[in-house]
Amino acid sequence: MKSLKSAIVLLALLILLAGIAYWWAGKDLKELSGAERAQLKADGLAHDFAPLSEGTVHYRLEGPEGAPTILLVHGFSVPSFVWDAHFAPLTEAGYRVLAFDNYGRGFSDRPDGPYDAARTDRLITDLLAHLNIAGKIHLAGYSMGGAAAGLFTARHPERVRSLTLIAPAGVEAVEPSGAVNLLRAPLVGDWIGRVFGKEIFYNRLAEEEKIREGGEAFTARFAKQMEYRGYTNALISTMRHYPMLDGAPGAFRSVGESGVPVLAIWGEKDEVVPFAHSAALTRLAPQTKLISFPQLDHSLTYSAPEKVTPLILEHIRAHHVALSPGGIGAKPRGPAARMEARECDCHVPAAGPQSPALPAKDG
Repeated sequence: MKSLKSAIVLLALLILLAGIAYWWAGKDLKELSGAERAQLKADGLAHDFAPLSEGTVHYRLEGPEGAPTILLVHGFSVPSFVWDAHFAPLTEAGYRVLAFDNYGRGFSDRPDGPYDAARTDRLITDLLAHLNIAGKIHLAGYSMGGAAAGLFTARHPERVRSLTLIAPAGVEAVEPSGAVNLLRAPLVGDWIGRVFGKEIFYNRLAEEEKIREGGEAFTARFAKQMEYRGYTNALISTMRHYPMLDGAPGAFRSVGESGVPVLAIWGEKDEVVPFAHSAALTRLAPQTKLISFPQLDHSLTYSAPEKVTPLILEHIRAHHVALSPGGIGAKPRGPAARMEARECDCHVPAAGPQSPALPAKDG
């Protein structure tokens, strides 16, 4: 009996300590209030905000009004600044460019409820309506944003003129690690995320980025979103509810059946979304033009924008003919030529520089 009482006391003590740790870990986190957002804009860290159906969303929209719109969708944990280097060349080419922070990331609200595909779909639909962007858009998604872009295209093919997938998650299922399975577990995962969220989601990225030029500035911008409540909860909910780990092959098959022209860009050294998944993508969506870079990894969207942006431009401008055979040091795969619907001449940008000629090999 004495040992049982001791075990009960010990268990109660552990629960109390866990509760204190949970409270302590979140006591300094801030709310994304109007005043906070105004300060973020004043500091040059934020652009504009839109009140949508599930909360306020941070977005960036640039380029000539009335021009064709390119919508850029970020991945799992890094918000929309991952696209920053793409804005100037895309807008200078005459396009209107839109990027946003998904719910739970960056400077967008962290609403309650599951972070699933339907929530992101609603956000995109709401944001386009809020900004009065009608008709078809050019859609590009990176990593989990590739899954979001594929799912949106499958649900709304009438809204998508072209699709660019950069190392897209969700094409095939991946085997979660033990740590990921712990985070996906109810209660336990919530506690781990609250208490050790920064170590889990920040330290790994910082370790990867310290070898890159400008990596410290990148991780500092990444860390800013972690000052606000709800970030780690949103990531954990995404792990539980979003089809990036279990895969959504049906959606990509629907993309294939839609006939929407698809460009896939991949780094062959990708250890996050393995390049081997590209075989499934080209099988599910046979119209896909696949271009890979032997020396690049999962970070290619922000570590090599000078290689990626011209390919996006070439795809959205010239998807009615075969892509250039070489890319920028890339290895092209897929159909040699396709005849696809092109934007009518009245919507093709008349100003801005042409996309640069692409050399056959990466020096």
